[in-house]
Amino acid sequence: MLSDQQFQECLAELQYPKVHDWELFLESHGFKIYRRTMPNTALYEYKALGHYPDVPSDLLAEVFTDLEYRRTWDKNMVGFKRLEHGVIHYTTKFPWPLSPREYFYELTMHEPKEGHFCVSSQTVGKTRAPDGTLQNLHSTNNYKTMVTLVPPMTSSPSTSTGSGHKMFKLPPLNKSVRVEEYRQDVVMVPSEDGKGCYVWFGYFDDPKGHIPSSIVNWATKSGIPGFLKAIQDACLRRAAQNKASASGPVRDRPATPDSGIEA
Repeated sequence: MLSDQQFQECLAELQYPKVHDWELFLESHGFKIYRRTMPNTALYEYKALGHYPDVPSDLLAEVFTDLEYRRTWDKNMVGFKRLEHGVIHYTTKFPWPLSPREYFYELTMHEPKEGHFCVSSQTVGKTRAPDGTLQNLHSTNNYKTMVTLVPPMTSSPSTSTGSGHKMFKLPPLNKSVRVEEYRQDVVMVPSEDGKGCYVWFGYFDDPKGHIPSSIVNWATKSGIPGFLKAIQDACLRRAAQNKASASGPVRDRPATPDSGIEA
C-alpha cells in the first residue's frame, strides 16, 4: 500500500508528471504509458497517467476490487480464490505457448480523502527497498511452501516467526508458473465535473521464465491498452446495471379510462 507521502506524490504527478527518467512507451485511450528498467534487473516497471471522462473514481475503485465481477470482463483471467489471512490466489493466462501465471497477493483499498481512492496489490513474501534492492521474506524455501506476510501483523505464537510476522503457507505447485514479485498501485481522483476521474497507475511484474524481450514488448503493448479499455467498459456496464437496479422493474402503466390512451 502506498504511504501518505507516496499518495501525495501521485496526486502531484497527475498535475505535473515526473517523467524525466522514464521512456514514453505508448499512448492509448487517453493515457500516456511510461516505462523504465528496475534497479538490478533487466525488467521494466510501468507508469500510466490518464483520464476517464465517463467513469467516477468511486466506480473505478469498486470495479478494480470486485474480482467476482472481473470474471465477466477480463478475458485473461482464469480464476481466483480467497485464502487465509486475506491472501488472494489469482491465475491469469499468458500468450501461447507460455504457461499460465499464478499470484499470491494482498489487495487493499483506502480513501485518504473523500472521493480519492488508492487500490494496491502486492505479492506476499517479497518487497523492495527504496534503492531497488529485493528483500526476500521466504527464507530458503524458494517460494514453494511458506512465506512471511508484509507488513508485520499481530499473530498467534503458533503461526508467527520470532519477530511477530505472520506466516502464510503456500499451496502445492501446479502447472502454472508461480510469480514471486508483482505490485500494482492505482490512485483515482475525481474530475472537476464529477463525471470522470484522473488516474495514476503503477505496475511491476516479474513473470519468471526465459521469455524473449520481443514477446514481452508485444504482450505489454497489447495488454496494457486492452486492460485500460476493458476496465472502462466494465465500469460503464456496472453503472448501467446499478441504474437499472435503482429504477426497479418496468411495469405497464394503466390506460386512461375516458380516452383509451395510455398515460
